[in-house]
Amino acid sequence: MSVALVMLLLLTAMAAMPSDAAPKVEGPFKMGTGDTATFTISTIDEASFLAEMPGGAVDPAEGVVDGEKELQVTAPDSAGEHTLKVTFTYEDGSERVLEWKVDVFEPYVFTAELFNEGSIAVEELPVKFILNGEVIHQTKVDMDAGEERTVEYRHVSEPLSEGRQTITVTIDPDGEMVVLSSGSTSMTSVFYIGQDDHSLANWIMGLTLVIMSFALVWVYRKPKKNLGRPRGRR
Repeated sequence: MSVALVMLLLLTAMAAMPSDAAPKVEGPFKMGTGDTATFTISTIDEASFLAEMPGGAVDPAEGVVDGEKELQVTAPDSAGEHTLKVTFTYEDGSERVLEWKVDVFEPYVFTAELFNEGSIAVEELPVKFILNGEVIHQTKVDMDAGEERTVEYRHVSEPLSEGRQTITVTIDPDGEMVVLSSGSTSMTSVFYIGQDDHSLANWIMGLTLVIMSFALVWVYRKPKKNLGRPRGRR
C-alpha cells in the first residue's frame, strides 16, 4: 500500500468522525455585570479541564469532565466583551482550547414594591415587566396578608436607543386575583437614555416603580361579573 493511499485512508477516517466528538462550550452570549450564569462543557473522551474568565469567576475552575459538566460563571464587574477560556487536556497529553465570547452589559435594574394591605394571603401573584411595549420578564410571587415585598428584575440587553423609554409593571393582568386600591393593575414610569455604550447612567440603575397598595378580593377563579357590590336585601 503506497504512502499516498495510507494518507488518503487516514483523512477519510478523520472526515467520518462525528462533529460532536470535539469538546464543546455552551452558554449565554450576554450577561449583566456581576451576574452568574450556567455554562455547559462537554467532551466524548474523559479529559481534565481548566476554565477561567479574567476579571470574573468560574466554579468549578478545574476538574475532570467525561460527558457533560455545568460551570457557574460570574461575569466581571466591568462592561465590555469578555472571554471564557476552557482548556481540555486528554490522557494522551493533547490539548484543546476553546473560547466563548460574552458581551457583558451594565443591566437595567427595575424594581416594583408591592404591599398586600388585605387580610388574605395570595399565592402565585403574576407580575409582569413591560419595556417600551415589549414584555421582558414575567414571574409569580406569594404574599401573606400585610406583607410588603420588592420584586427586582435585572434586564440585560444591548443599550437602548437614546431618548424617552417607558417601563410598566403589571400585577394580575387578567384581574383574577387582586385589584389595586386605585382600581388599576399596572403603573408606568418614564426614563431617558443619554448614552450609547455598554454602560448606563447610575441614576437609571436605581429606577424603582412603587406599585400602589392592593386589596385582595374574592375573585380568584371566579367570573368577573362577581366583582360588583352585593345588592342589598329586600
